[in-house]
Amino acid sequence: MRVTRPLFNPDPGWLFLLSGIALIVSAAIIPEAEKVHAMHTQLVAIRTGEQHNFARMEACSRFLDDLKAGDQGLVRRLAASQLNLMPRGETALLIATSIDATPSDWIEASVPEPLFEPDEYPDTLLSRWTIGPQRLWVIALGAFAVFLGLIFGPAELPKEVPA
Repeated sequence: MRVTRPLFNPDPGWLFLLSGIALIVSAAIIPEAEKVHAMHTQLVAIRTGEQHNFARMEACSRFLDDLKAGDQGLVRRLAASQLNLMPRGETALLIATSIDATPSDWIEASVPEPLFEPDEYPDTLLSRWTIGPQRLWVIALGAFAVFLGLIFGPAELPKEVPA
């Protein structure tokens, strides 16, 4: 009589082995993924600031172009605010609260401040375990689970009986 053996014999060791490997891999990958997320957030913040600076440069060049072109409204506004001069025959109806504002303040006010809300890294139990002082414990627990998986390996296979 011939005894057929299964190709794969599941045993409890595989559960420990796979869970240990998963713990070790997650302890290695999750902290680095958090660093990548922080770097990506920083990159987005820098790009937002760069776009804001380009908008400010464009507003400054528009101001200089209008000044070089002799824009009458701009020249009057500059004379009224910087030199306290009003054209003859005109009187000020309102006194502006920004009377001490400089032309650079006008330019800054013409460019809206960008809104940037950084998104948080997902807060999960596994990320709390693997990011911080418990990380070494997670690695040790994973190594212990791998050790147990290797110890609880397959039982001795039945020997074939010669026919």
